[in-house]
Amino acid sequence: MLKIFIFVQQYYISSARELARLVGVCKAPVIQHFAETISRSTTIRSFDQESRFRDTNMKLMDGYGWPKFHTAAAMEWLCFRLDMLSSITFGICSVFLICIPAGVIDPGVAGLAVTYGLNLNVLQAWVIWNLCNVENKIISVERLLQYTIIPSEPPLVIESNQLDLSWPLRGKVDIHDLQVRYAPHMPLVLRGITSTLPGGMKTGIVGRTGSGKSTLIQTLFRIVDPTSGPILIDGIDISSIGLHDLRSRLSIIPQDPTMFAGTVRSNMDPLEEYTDEQIWEVALDKCQLGDEVRRKEGKLNSTVSENGENWSMGQRQLVCLGRVLLKKRKVLVLDKATASVDT
Repeated sequence: MLKIFIFVQQYYISSARELARLVGVCKAPVIQHFAETISRSTTIRSFDQESRFRDTNMKLMDGYGWPKFHTAAAMEWLCFRLDMLSSITFGICSVFLICIPAGVIDPGVAGLAVTYGLNLNVLQAWVIWNLCNVENKIISVERLLQYTIIPSEPPLVIESNQLDLSWPLRGKVDIHDLQVRYAPHMPLVLRGITSTLPGGMKTGIVGRTGSGKSTLIQTLFRIVDPTSGPILIDGIDISSIGLHDLRSRLSIIPQDPTMFAGTVRSNMDPLEEYTDEQIWEVALDKCQLGDEVRRKEGKLNSTVSENGENWSMGQRQLVCLGRVLLKKRKVLVLDKATASVDT
């Protein structure tokens, strides 16, 4: 009986394991779509797109429901066969106890055996259920391990390549035959870009949507590493230095301004490198946020909610401008930096 149990369980687990993988893969899009829909519900309603998002949600739920249903059906398949096996075994044992001559087995022992035999299917179902459940749940660990083998980004600091504290001194950027792709199996996004951006000059990069302007910015900050072709800042290849060394020496005002939950001071100076006087004079007053912050009860310690929801979009962009004014870097990248700011 135990051999038959193990055989049925092994036959079941080979399919159940793959179904558990499918459930894990199909669950993530449902959660992601639901979270994005909730966070952007106002925009969805304003453009009258509820039906489109509802249909997308139903398709994702169907995609998740199919493997989930088959997982439950496979478990019912297993439980039915185990129950049948235990019932047949219990029936044979009961007939055997009845048919043997009197006096061979004590009637009390026979009754006790029958009583415990009634719980046989519950016991074996509990054991097999837990064995199968452990193997199915271990799929989650398997998915975590898949993330651990993803190549990590380059190190933050390279000890063998220490930079001068004044780098970059002029901010000259040289690009030679730059080629970029987002993944090894994807086509090139940038092809053969060659340019020299002099230090201390304002250089505009103009192009239609999808022409690669943002990709070039991502490559400059090494969010995406180039496939070939070096980028030199004041003669130093950015691929040869650590990410922290590179990104801490550059400044950017992004198209979508970013603020963090905390205070005005922690948003203007996250690393606490500057005094309050510098924050007021160099950043807030120059970007015309000083009067607004002085009107708040806590001034520099006034609360900023998550994503800066208690600030207008224009004020958030001015905060990003204030951060840049504090740093005074030689290389400054502006990605539609005044899109939400009035004249």
